[in-house]
Amino acid sequence: MSAISSLPRIKTDVQRMKSYLKNILSEFSPISLEEMDKVSFFHRIDTKFVLNADKLKLLLSEIKDDYSVLEIDGKRCFSYSTIYYDTPDLRMYIDHIRGKLNRFKVRHREYVDTGMAYLEIKFKKNSGRTFKWREPEKSKNSHSGFTDNLLLKKHLPPHFKNLNPIIKNDFHRITLVDKKHTQRVTIDFDILYYTLEEKNKNKSKLSDLIIIEIKSDKTKEKNGIQKALNKLRIKKSGFSKYCMGVALTDLNKQKTGALKPRFIKINKLTNKPV
Repeated sequence: MSAISSLPRIKTDVQRMKSYLKNILSEFSPISLEEMDKVSFFHRIDTKFVLNADKLKLLLSEIKDDYSVLEIDGKRCFSYSTIYYDTPDLRMYIDHIRGKLNRFKVRHREYVDTGMAYLEIKFKKNSGRTFKWREPEKSKNSHSGFTDNLLLKKHLPPHFKNLNPIIKNDFHRITLVDKKHTQRVTIDFDILYYTLEEKNKNKSKLSDLIIIEIKSDKTKEKNGIQKALNKLRIKKSGFSKYCMGVALTDLNKQKTGALKPRFIKINKLTNKPV
């Protein structure tokens, strides 16, 4: 598939978004990284929402008095870079789009602004809870092949041992924490995908799409941001950045049909074809 929109237009859109976010985020009280680590929720319930920039503006205005924003060295919007790993036949991707319960995801995530990087495993149980394990990584190439990685040996089934780098994505993130410290909210935008296969170089960008994820240890949390989302008629919606990247960059053409409802929703939100 071709890139969703031309790069000059994307750059303009992102600059406009960052300018707006800088203004609205200045109205939020700050929270430090050390304080936020108390709300990590490595065993949690995740709820995702997909919206556009106009809806985000209304949402942030609704919740600015109830949430704090992560601030590090005066910055409130941060760059992330992720490499996703899978088997040669993309078994993790296929498990996800088929709705398989008890599924895994493996990634290397770099927190660009702080220089931190982690190898991470996510496990979605059939109960709906997400478990995450991670270990620090010195560089994104230090775990190539995963031959002797103890974290993977401990948590992954044997059929996931043969893992390769599949796709990379870069994005910007804002992190909010409610003032009762019962939930953490991530807001991702400016999502760019790159394929890693030498014979299949491709990239695609979701420039106008916003992904919100609420992370909480409670199964039925309807306070805070949920009230604002309901008021704005924004309904929860599954969205995997890994699966969408595989589909958008044509890495698995025969399996993209299962994601058609996601593409339709993106088209409606952004008024751009995918």
